Amino acid sequence: MITIFSNLSNKQKQRSLLALAVIFFILGIYQITAPTNDDPIPIFSNGFIIAIAFWAFSRRYSDKFIKQHALVNAITRADNQLIVNQAPIKKVSQVDVKRISQITIADNYLSCILDGNGQGLDFQIIGKASDIETRVISILTASEQHSITLTVV
Repeated sequence: MITIFSNLSNKQKQRSLLALAVIFFILGIYQITAPTNDDPIPIFSNGFIIAIAFWAFSRRYSDKFIKQHALVNAITRADNQLIVNQAPIKKVSQVDVKRISQITIADNYLSCILDGNGQGLDFQIIGKASDIETRVISILTASEQHSITLTVV
């Protein structure tokens, strides 16, 4: 089931999650209007709560969200500063490229070790490791690529 969902386009994922939200919203209406024996409905079995969750998850696949969190916007460069914009938490960090000795990349993750001492910065970025790697390499000059150890986990 998971592989079927991962093969869908973003628009199809968004629509399927919205369809599930509508189904659970209807279930919530049924739960309110159906005759009960005065037992309270547990909060997590309430259709409205589940509908809100599916609606919120569907936002992740909207065109606006994808454009807002694109890697070209998340990782940029201005002069000798690597600028990382972590949009979900609205945090913007600037790192001097000359101080970076190692970069570690994983899915949704970027780490910069500064001055070769093990101290550095960790960033949560939406994207696959290969896409983040491609973006970082496109920003760095050839000499910087040779002096910085790049590791993909």
